[in-house]
Amino acid sequence: MKFYNREQELELLDNISTNAGFKLVVIYGRRRIGKTRLVREFLKDKDFAYIFVPRYKTKDLFLEEISQNLGIPRFTKVYDLVKYLFDTKKYVFFDEFQNFYHIDKGIYSDFQQLIDEYKTIEKDTKVFISGSSFSLMKKTFVDYAYPLYGRADVLLKLSPFDLNTVQTILVDNNIKSKEELIQYYAVFGGIPKYYEFLDMPEASSFAELARVLFFEERMPLLKDEGMAVLVSEFGGEYRAYFSILEAIAGGRSTVADIADIFEGKGNTVSKYMDTLRKEYEVVVRETPITEDPRKSRSGIYKIRDPFLRFWFAFVKRYESYYEQDRTTELFKFFNKNFDTFVGFAFEDMAKGFLEKNSNLLPFSFDKIGRQWGTIRGAPKGKNTYEIDIVALNNDTKEILFVECKWKDINEHDAEKILADLKEKSCFVQWNNDDRKEYFGLVARKIKGKERLREKGFVVLDLDDF
Repeated sequence: MKFYNREQELELLDNISTNAGFKLVVIYGRRRIGKTRLVREFLKDKDFAYIFVPRYKTKDLFLEEISQNLGIPRFTKVYDLVKYLFDTKKYVFFDEFQNFYHIDKGIYSDFQQLIDEYKTIEKDTKVFISGSSFSLMKKTFVDYAYPLYGRADVLLKLSPFDLNTVQTILVDNNIKSKEELIQYYAVFGGIPKYYEFLDMPEASSFAELARVLFFEERMPLLKDEGMAVLVSEFGGEYRAYFSILEAIAGGRSTVADIADIFEGKGNTVSKYMDTLRKEYEVVVRETPITEDPRKSRSGIYKIRDPFLRFWFAFVKRYESYYEQDRTTELFKFFNKNFDTFVGFAFEDMAKGFLEKNSNLLPFSFDKIGRQWGTIRGAPKGKNTYEIDIVALNNDTKEILFVECKWKDINEHDAEKILADLKEKSCFVQWNNDDRKEYFGLVARKIKGKERLREKGFVVLDLDDF
């Protein structure tokens, strides 16, 4: 697959490399996001040394293989290898750097000593370091307790591609359906590596490609991908974290809900959730958009990464089916429930679209997100409400309520949905006596949307995307 949409990152690398002296660039991010590809793209016309750090090799074997691969002297210490590279190469690239932790933790101190030395003498060497253990890379260079704290001249967290870039990739692969764009993004998100599977003949339809990647009886290509992404992060406690993530994917979104699988131990779950959110950045906490997230007790949790949401919902949850070769049943389950899964993802995409295209809205907002709460006085079971997207402006007291539907809607049904939305908006406690209200609908396809717009509604479908 050709190289896509890292222009800003390449410009940053170019700027740092044109500066004189020793420079250390650290690039981190989740597995498959394109760290290695980015650095190799930048270094493709330069003479550089590439050092891949394996996790499951001894230090001696690692040094022997580096000597053979690079055609350099055989060293017995990593310190001597690194010093040699700093002396003889202008560009050096260490890939999967966090794996030194498993070879010999003392190597980090060797790097600290050499980096400090070469920065002092202003040797014109540019060192690139990348790693896919998100938490360990972050600790190594951001935690003051680690030897390499503060040594990086650039600390670059690589982000997933946005929806526009994914659309470009799909179009380049002759996939022009906007519906399939949403399906691909709902599962693969913006992770570049997964889109390399578009070269497969099964990519003629998303469902058929999904069957081969996840539900092919003989060789599902991505069945173990979620495990590979996360086990190296979680270490010995991965079973507990996996149980929590599987519970979230299954619809348990609060600490109280998840505590049920830990014998009601809410404090234990809270500790795990904080780690998943702050250290690993695997989950995100959401609160109603009208509430202060620092004070709100209505927080719910969701898995941040689209692929992991899909993997826990459709693969990990049914691993016993794989053991029994019942993948045909799983594929039928996928076909039956996939639209519902895409519907939840579509809400996030719609919110992101409105954030980037606020000119389509009747006012400029300063906050946007989901809204939910309790209906006072309503009978149990009917005493809650939820609105997919709410945008508001605290200064002008304007507020927009939006419903999202992953389906085709005619004008009559759209008006009914908007009428129901108006009813729900009354439950939102925000400047109720002095606010200007707008109502909107985002769906896969809406017939008669121009007439709805003439009535003052914000109406968007995939054609607008």
